[in-house]
Amino acid sequence: MSDPLGESAAADVISSGGEGFGEFVVTRWRGTSIRLRRAGVAVGLLALGGLIAALMLTRPAASRAPALPAPLPASESPGPGGIFASGVADGHAWRLAVQDIADPGYSCVPAITVDGTDADPVSATAGNYADMALGPAAPGIGFAFLQLPAQVRQVVLNGQESLPATTATVCGQRYHVVGFAYRLARPPQITAVRRPDWPKLRATTGGTPPDGPPVYQLPPTSQPVTDTISQGDGIWTNVGSTGAETAQGIVGSGPAWSITVLLDAGGDCYNFAAPVSFGSPQMGSCGPISTPDGAETIIALPLSYPPDADNAATGYAVQVSPVTAHLRATASDGSSQLVTPQVVGGRRYAAFEIGASLRLERLTWLDAAGREIASTTALPRFGYTQFQP
Repeated sequence: MSDPLGESAAADVISSGGEGFGEFVVTRWRGTSIRLRRAGVAVGLLALGGLIAALMLTRPAASRAPALPAPLPASESPGPGGIFASGVADGHAWRLAVQDIADPGYSCVPAITVDGTDADPVSATAGNYADMALGPAAPGIGFAFLQLPAQVRQVVLNGQESLPATTATVCGQRYHVVGFAYRLARPPQITAVRRPDWPKLRATTGGTPPDGPPVYQLPPTSQPVTDTISQGDGIWTNVGSTGAETAQGIVGSGPAWSITVLLDAGGDCYNFAAPVSFGSPQMGSCGPISTPDGAETIIALPLSYPPDADNAATGYAVQVSPVTAHLRATASDGSSQLVTPQVVGGRRYAAFEIGASLRLERLTWLDAAGREIASTTALPRFGYTQFQP
């Protein structure tokens, strides 16, 4: 195979693909965008290839949109705030960064973020490949990053664009990463260029010339999701071990209910349980991981079936900013409750219950002096919104 960089370097080929789809509603409040996610999404946008001996099969396309331009910066050093890739995709400016997503004063939590939010907690371990889509915030666009071994100096995107690996340091760990945006309808091909002393991997499929780059094939890891309360926008799909530590704890409870959160590479995953109720009903769901300064995710966990019925309680959970001292939840009968955030894994969460036959009408953010920071009535009955106070 010809060397796309014009260098005498060995290469392993990665090819992967997929697509996302769904039904979305976009609401605006005081000029601030809120993304409402309620529909099924096809996850499994990409799968890890040559670096961990796996290749996602792709469907042939008769006509496809042109590939997106290569990202910036083309540098081995990160930009301000740990930015290691940025660019413009169909008018949408984007950036990928390695940053600390813990609240100030708490133990560092390293993660990869898109546009300063929608985080993926990871360790510095090489071999992780992850992707995600933002839905209506960037229609038809996917974002991906690779955590590379130290021996890999760069990757080639679609056989044309050379992207150098960037080494960024956060939380005392060094991350050797490459990131890019791509069209969901145009799966990228990635060639990892390595030093000659990196051991060759053995091909797992036949037909590869002995002196050619090994090719690895794996069936698609997932199928389109049809569950109407499934979510996917803003949640990363990781292939390979992230090595990220997880945190779990109770973020809200009452005499007959509790809400716990699990923070890991799969998102902020909540479980709402009413153990003293008949049958001990539970509801669990995951949402995007916000950053301290990023959009906050408001997630609804109804015990009702169908989800928009009023025959059972609904739990709510919000990852709130460090300046939020209390969250006031106002129900449809005019009653309200003042919720004090709890800290789990260095991050602040507020959680509460809205009783059967009631609806959550308004959320109000308050600072330590009791002053209103923000307020919204654009609230989900199920699924989640993202809101910037």
